[in-house]
Amino acid sequence: MARQGKADIVITNGKVITVDKDFSIKQAVAVKGDKIVAVGTNDEINAFIGSNTKILDLKGKPILPGINDAHMHAPFFGATRPPLALDLTYPTVKSIPEMVEALRKKVAEVKPGEWIRGFGWDQGSLEECKNDPTRLPRKWDIDPVSSDHPVVFTDFSAHTLLANSKALEIAGISKDTPNPVSGEMERDPKTGEPTGIFKEPGAQALVSAHVPLLTRKEKKEAVLTALRHLNANGVTSFTDAAIGPGGETYVYGVMSAEFVDIYRELLNEGSLTARVNVLLLLGDYGALTLEDLKKNMETFKVPKDVDKAWLNFPGVKIFADGIPLTMTSWMNEDYVTGGRGTSVIPGKTDQEQWDNLTEMITYVHSKGYQLGVHATGDRAIDASVDGFVKAIQTIPGGDPRHYLIHGDFISPEKAKTLGKYNCGIAMQPFISVMISDFEPAVVGEKRAAYEWPTRTVIDAGVNLTSSSDAPVTYPNWRMGVQAAVLREGLISGKVSGPEECIAVEEAIRTYTINGAWQDHMEDVKGSIEVGKLADFCVIGDDILTVDPHKIGEIPVLMTIVGGKIVYAAGGNWLK
Repeated sequence: MARQGKADIVITNGKVITVDKDFSIKQAVAVKGDKIVAVGTNDEINAFIGSNTKILDLKGKPILPGINDAHMHAPFFGATRPPLALDLTYPTVKSIPEMVEALRKKVAEVKPGEWIRGFGWDQGSLEECKNDPTRLPRKWDIDPVSSDHPVVFTDFSAHTLLANSKALEIAGISKDTPNPVSGEMERDPKTGEPTGIFKEPGAQALVSAHVPLLTRKEKKEAVLTALRHLNANGVTSFTDAAIGPGGETYVYGVMSAEFVDIYRELLNEGSLTARVNVLLLLGDYGALTLEDLKKNMETFKVPKDVDKAWLNFPGVKIFADGIPLTMTSWMNEDYVTGGRGTSVIPGKTDQEQWDNLTEMITYVHSKGYQLGVHATGDRAIDASVDGFVKAIQTIPGGDPRHYLIHGDFISPEKAKTLGKYNCGIAMQPFISVMISDFEPAVVGEKRAAYEWPTRTVIDAGVNLTSSSDAPVTYPNWRMGVQAAVLREGLISGKVSGPEECIAVEEAIRTYTINGAWQDHMEDVKGSIEVGKLADFCVIGDDILTVDPHKIGEIPVLMTIVGGKIVYAAGGNWLK
């Protein structure tokens, strides 16, 4: 049943949700060093208590494996939290006047001419915009209170940027500025003047390249801020999905290669309080070319002198398209207002973009890296899955576990293909309920109801992981579980695609053992079993029996990583 010897920590009187193969429930756990040495009843685990053993009495509270947020952007998330940025998230900001008022207050606090950054405004939650996909906050909304300050406000998805006139002036942008190679610089249809809205990275770079980058000190503080929020939410592992030379100028440097050194520095200092897997961004993610990919892969130095259980660099990130809200997802059929979007991969035609994506996927695969491909539209997904298949068939062997990121509109057929080739999907269930109320106006009722088809994906045998995509959403995994189980729109409460709901137990797996599988570490973490890392999340209510509508409200009481408490909500826990 267990390894012999006395434990350093014994966790007793709990509801131990093991997430093992049978999803068995136990009472107690024994920990020696950073590993689990026993799981069983209170009486069985009492045998591991010695004179120096610390005892953690859960008093009936549930304990789960540590949460694995399988897709997020930690430095970006930390940089979007105060004091580094203005909080524009819902419900802090619910209308354009409230956005303007938040900016007015910030202007009063900072020096003249100082750049003001903000993050998180949500078109679907702004009162003026949620029923009209064409209505967005634009420069004339915010100019009156910020004439002396350059302002950049990034939306919750990070795919749309709002800049005021002062920022456009500094960037040298006018009606005579040529359209970007990729993405969209929105213009007033009557005057041709830029409206301040920039969609997708190729267009955003026209402005963001002029925004001062975070200092080294600010970058490190951004990561530490993110870690504090993650630990407070039970997160013990996460995938930082886009760090590298391709992120040097993206949104004031929050994806730059410097974060590789910052993560290593934090690890060496003992300040890294969650396990990190990094997907490398090896070129301009809004217009990546095969040549850039090859050059950066050959020259960028990936650290080899780190403990891979804490910091690993297993894969490469590629963007295939944008997102549905901005109608930049690459679709097989028209949006409600027309057009099918396009890929962000360079190419003069759809077929050329498709072929170029396949070449990139095959190249990265040939180098032994795992691939995470951002693909939301069904055409982008089709191209990505076909690229995975071609790469695996052309260069067989190994166990790459390539995966789609988001996969909003994956078809049942392509899901079955992913399952057949041992590939996965990283979805974000809370995003689904954030956007479901107004997606019908963008993609139509039928496609909106199908979007994020978790039931279809699981039934196809695909390894499904769940995540926050922070800073797109806050890393509250309980809200993610609730969203996956209920699929109720955040504003209306209307169920979108009830046939795609999954069970609580299935949703928990997507945040634990499935994430470990994505990391190639299912034998090391992701469940509470003997020999695995002692990563735990203690919560304040029984997630398996509570009303599903209250799952998102369950508090995290304690987070343990490698046998060490990195977050505790208060109280005298240890004896």
